[in-house]
Amino acid sequence: MNKEKSTPEAIKELVITKIEAQMPPHLKLSVGSYGTMSKEELIEHVQKDDVIGKQIVKAHLSFLKALASGEFAKAMVSVENE
Repeated sequence: MNKEKSTPEAIKELVITKIEAQMPPHLKLSVGSYGTMSKEELIEHVQKDDVIGKQIVKAHLSFLKALASGEFAKAMVSVENE
């Protein structure tokens, strides 16, 4: 049986805090084939650590890594120069 590792609580708290701080309550996001979700639904999936929650965490961590490495800034500069 293939069991995925659970997401550490500190990481879940970080992602939830980021969602709460940056996502307006009226905004809904499309999460691939899972459909459109509200801010509260995204947070609920992260708390449950289900498949959708893991994808949300993965996306947020990828973005944070891109910010920290400078990849995001380079991409923004290259878009501005086009």
